Amino acid sequence: MHTMTLVEQCRAIINDGGHTFSPTLPTPVDGYMVSIAGSERTFPVESFGPEVLAEYMADYAPRVANQGLFYGAWVDGGLVYLDLSLNVADRAEAEAMGRLESQLAIFDVANGEVISL
Repeated sequence: MHTMTLVEQCRAIINDGGHTFSPTLPTPVDGYMVSIAGSERTFPVESFGPEVLAEYMADYAPRVANQGLFYGAWVDGGLVYLDLSLNVADRAEAEAMGRLESQLAIFDVANGEVISL
């Protein structure tokens, strides 16, 4: 498993419009990503870089390691959104969890699609 540097992760987030990663788990190839309420942070694209990402990752490292979570990022409207997310295999379960976490959408990994809730 190739571990991306912070510079590579930031480049992937900006160039691809988003990125999901974990320091210990393989990147999901299927299932649904559900954001965990309370972990969101937003940054203007022009001020987003390795230092910002490193600080966010350090703040949440214990939760990611202990709870099997992923770091998630996406770009929208000139902003980079960072959060913690969980990969859920079942769509109905992911939708229910997304609603419980007060999320507006979940992400279908296999199809690369946002599913509005």
